[in-house]
Amino acid sequence: MQEIPQITPHVFGETVVELAALSQAMELRLAAGQPEAAAALAQVVLLRVPRHLASYERLVRAAWMLKRWQEGEDWARRLLQADPGNAVAWRSLAFAVEQKGMLNAARSMWRRAFQCHPYDPEIRSGLTRTHHQHSEQIGLDSAALATLYIRAGRWAHAANAYRQLVRVEPKRLDFQVNWMVAAWQQGARQEAYQLARHITARSPHTLMAWVVLATLGDTDDRALARNPIQTMDPDGEFVQAWLHIPWDRPQTPIRVTMKEAALLADIEPPVFV
Repeated sequence: MQEIPQITPHVFGETVVELAALSQAMELRLAAGQPEAAAALAQVVLLRVPRHLASYERLVRAAWMLKRWQEGEDWARRLLQADPGNAVAWRSLAFAVEQKGMLNAARSMWRRAFQCHPYDPEIRSGLTRTHHQHSEQIGLDSAALATLYIRAGRWAHAANAYRQLVRVEPKRLDFQVNWMVAAWQQGARQEAYQLARHITARSPHTLMAWVVLATLGDTDDRALARNPIQTMDPDGEFVQAWLHIPWDRPQTPIRVTMKEAALLADIEPPVFV
């Protein structure tokens, strides 16, 4: 198991802990079946970094484990503003809407979730459950295949697939984002840059567009992108872990109270100096 960064004691009843330590502690709590504890740690982070996307995603997962469907829907909607192709968020949203009896809307959302993660068993179950009385065949459509390309790092194939998908459905922001990322990683810098400019102008909460703009743009672009990136993903965890894109960022120290730091006290390996 990866070593958890240590926290450093400070005066006045406070301490400093790296954001990465809190993130890894949340993951351990979720893996141990302790969603309440993970959610408590997420709230510690959000008090300091209110738009921290990795904490949003963990709160969606915690709500799913606790069967708090409305809470999961609320966090999922926030997360989708920044990461419109997030499969965990679409899964939570689809199930919450299904529980309300809104089957047509739920059916569409399960399809979206499936396109974002075709082999997730819970998503496949939801899709099957809401389509069982319909003649529509459940299978890998062009959007699901494009997802497999991008997950496998087949950037040229992914860029071409999403380019075609955007032509058919120009309002699908997740298609635009994935096309941009694939073009960036393929080395089509100008294409990716123009897409980033387009997305940030129309959907300013979309994290990956700011990441691409900061990487490929000029000094002014980097200045514009600095605050959105810092507020949503200051240490690069979300980009690197969820979207599988290398993105090295400096560690982010968080000042917490000793009571809040006590939430980490029984994490192994120990996090206290």
